[in-house]
Parts: sequence; structure tokens; C-alpha cells
Amino acid sequence: MDQNNRRVIICLVSAALIILTAGIAAAATQDKYALPEPYLAWEKAYLKEFPELQGLMDVMIDTTVKQLKDPEADILHNRVCSALAYEMAKTLNKQERKLAIATDILHNISKEDRGAVLTNPEVLAKATGMVSKLKKAGYFKNSPGFWGDEAVLKNPKVGGNLGLIHHITGAMATGEIAAREKFPTKDVDLMQVAVLEHSTGYWYFRDSVDQAAGRRGAWQAVYPEPENEIAKIAHDADLISQFVYESVVPDGSKWRELAKKRWKAKDTKEEGHIVYYVFFRLYEEAKTEKGKALARQDWEKIRPELVKLMGLKPDEDPVKVLGVPKIFR
Repeated sequence: MDQNNRRVIICLVSAALIILTAGIAAAATQDKYALPEPYLAWEKAYLKEFPELQGLMDVMIDTTVKQLKDPEADILHNRVCSALAYEMAKTLNKQERKLAIATDILHNISKEDRGAVLTNPEVLAKATGMVSKLKKAGYFKNSPGFWGDEAVLKNPKVGGNLGLIHHITGAMATGEIAAREKFPTKDVDLMQVAVLEHSTGYWYFRDSVDQAAGRRGAWQAVYPEPENEIAKIAHDADLISQFVYESVVPDGSKWRELAKKRWKAKDTKEEGHIVYYVFFRLYEEAKTEKGKALARQDWEKIRPELVKLMGLKPDEDPVKVLGVPKIFR
């Protein structure tokens, strides 16, 4: 082989290695989890505008993988939420858009952290410090009862339930991650507040707190109302993400399984009845006009299918015909 041919081969091999390396470098941590459209397009758009958010995405995915044996559903949920936040935040300024997206990437960061419970005195003390700091900064003015009853927060059925308090522990973790990623202090505060306020629309969370505490309105110690636009978007994005048809209607879907396992549905009719009622009330909880429009759009897709599951006519109102499901009375 002459020297020229050898040089050509070396160049070709080098080029192939460069292409291969570039391909590996371009593969992001989220690429192995298939995100449907339009969420994938929205995600690509916001990562192009805010490439620094890839760091938060990596942290979210790494944390979720460590917390769960099967992390895909939770990872996709967080990505759907952040994509929705991008779509909903287009009227905000650039920095606010970035914070809205960042908040939704991290909003569930502690949802499966078994040690992150308020029944742990150290965690409760840390959470109290965070809330006190944010209150002094002027947040939660519309929620005077927030953090006003320690007995409710320490109640094992509340403070020991990750589903009910992950917005609190998640806000603490979000603050740590955002600070580590060099977000300014004010932005860290805004993200923590938005995470703290993202769960308030889940009426069955509020009911669960009231039941555990034995009094109505106890939930106000746990769930502050969303006040600023970033918080409202985080709240609505999480809410709307639940309205995905595939998660609600098919047999074995997330919400029909919840109807069976959490709310004791005994057959298909009861599954449809319970899921319908849950979403009928969730639909009314959106805080932003964009959120209300997106919720309405998806509700119109799933509502007729849930009515079919109950064996009712298309024009029949399930609540009027069947009443409120027994589990919620």
C-alpha cells in the first residue's frame, strides 16, 4: 500500500470516528424514552432556546432512574409537563419562560424519595425554614393558612404520604438543584414557590388532607394557592398532563388502574364513573386561560369515551344519572 492510499484510509477512519463521536455526544439522556408529539417538538424548541436546561433534564432523569425500577412513565410525565409549560409560557418574558420550564422539569423530583417525608423531624424543620424564608420574601400572601397547622403537617397520613407532600419536599430539592446549577437567588425562590403551589388543583389531595385531619379546610395548611404566572403555569401544566387520552381511557391505563386500586372500582362501569368524576372536577381547576383551553380540548376527547364505559347515552350527565361515586361522598 503506497503512502497516499494509507493517508486516504487514515482520513476516512478519522472521519468515521468523528461522526460516531458526534453522534454519541448528540444523544441526550432523554432520547431513550419516546416522547410523543407535540411534546417532543416543544421540548426540542425549548432546549434550543435554553440549552442550559439540559442539565436539569439530566438531573431529573438520573434521580428518577435511581428512585424507580420502571422510571419511564414518570420521566415522560415530567417531560410532558415541561413541554406544556413552554407552550403555555409564550406570553412571558424570556427569563420567566425559562423558569416556568425549569420548574416543571423538577416539580416531581422528590415524589418517590422515601426519606423525604414531614414525619421526619429533620425534614420538617428544613421545610419550615424554607417556607419561613419565602414568606418573609413576600410569597403566599393569598394563602394565610399555609403552614399554619403543624399538627396537620406532622400527621402520618399527611406528612408521611409522598403523594400529598411531594410538592413541599420537591421544592426543597428544587432549590438545592437550582442553586447548584447557578440560578440567581431570586429565581431559585420563584422556582421553589412554583413547585410548592403546583399541587393545589388536585381536589382529591385536598379532600385526603381534610379526611386525615378530621376537619374541612385543613388542606390550606398544606397547599398554597398559585399566585404568580410561573406558578400558575406549573400548576396547569401538571394538571393538563393528566388529560392524555392514553392515560385515561384504555383498559389498564393509569387512571383506570387508580380507580381500581385507590378508589376500589369493582367493574368497568365504576371505573368510568370514578375517572369521569375525578376529571370532571379537575377540568374546573385550571388557573390560566391557556390552561383552561387545553384542558377543555382534551376533556372533549376523553369525556365521550368515559360515558361509553358507564353504558350511558352520549347526552346523559353521569353525575345527574349516577350521582357522585360512593368513594367521594
